[in-house]
Amino acid sequence: MRAEKLSGRQLWVAAVTAGLSTAAATAGRADWRWMLPAVPAAVLVFRGVLKRMGTRPLFEGRRGAVLRILYGGWAVVLMAEALRRAAERLQSAAEGQWPIGLLMAVLSLPLLWMGWHKAAAFFRASEIFWLAAAVTVGAILAMGAFRVEGRYLFTPGPDWGASLLAGAEVLGVAVFLLPHIYKVAPAPGDERRGLTWLAGLGALASALAAMTAGMLSPAVASALDRPFFVTVGLLGSTARLEGLISALWLLPDLTFIGLLSRTWGETKWPAGAVLAALGLALTGWMAAFPAWAAPAGCVALVILTGALSGGGKK
Repeated sequence: MRAEKLSGRQLWVAAVTAGLSTAAATAGRADWRWMLPAVPAAVLVFRGVLKRMGTRPLFEGRRGAVLRILYGGWAVVLMAEALRRAAERLQSAAEGQWPIGLLMAVLSLPLLWMGWHKAAAFFRASEIFWLAAAVTVGAILAMGAFRVEGRYLFTPGPDWGASLLAGAEVLGVAVFLLPHIYKVAPAPGDERRGLTWLAGLGALASALAAMTAGMLSPAVASALDRPFFVTVGLLGSTARLEGLISALWLLPDLTFIGLLSRTWGETKWPAGAVLAALGLALTGWMAAFPAWAAPAGCVALVILTGALSGGGKK
């Protein structure tokens, strides 16, 4: 069966939108001065993996079957963590009026619908989500630029190791584009533009981390559960802004989980991935999920992809 064609822009827009989900989660537990210089290195690594892969389907052959299992299994873990994270944020905004299990189930409904359709429909929807997310992030950074205090901005924050892991967690979303690369019709300059999008995501994540530290101070930010959204609440005259941004941030959350679910394949398989993630999240095990595990798993996937994927064109 011929794979449906996608555009390079659709893939990279989806990655940047999805990456904003983890960028908000890592802001406050990473020093932006370590995150920002690490972006070029991450882009070079990803470029090397793309060269290694060529244009062959990632999950082709025996090695590809191993990668399919690894990608699918790790995607479910990250999806479950993202579901828990989004539900806890909404529960906090609603002052605990809704059970977290019910919130996770409700959040899964649009994901099940998205997973029931073809990949092209999901990536087209991601372009719309990106427009809303870009306006939101732009407004937040514009307002926050006038509230940042220099003494906090340049105060040492989390150590370099935690900061680099946080950057890897944000940029690691790009690894889940790799199963779709072969569906993109080659066009001159596509790789350069794609890597520019990836670098832009790293810059945005660093900017959100800098704004969070610059408004709260690194010490306060590291002591809070959701420092980025607390920071956003300080930008408005009432606490309603925090609740509004928490709701709008569901667009990156849904894009992130939807992108990961696509590692399970086409037809109805992505919906099955969502159900598996919901089941894992409802067990409560993700509450003990260590912060270092998500980026470490993504780094491992990048290394294994480079080792197991064959180079060359079809």
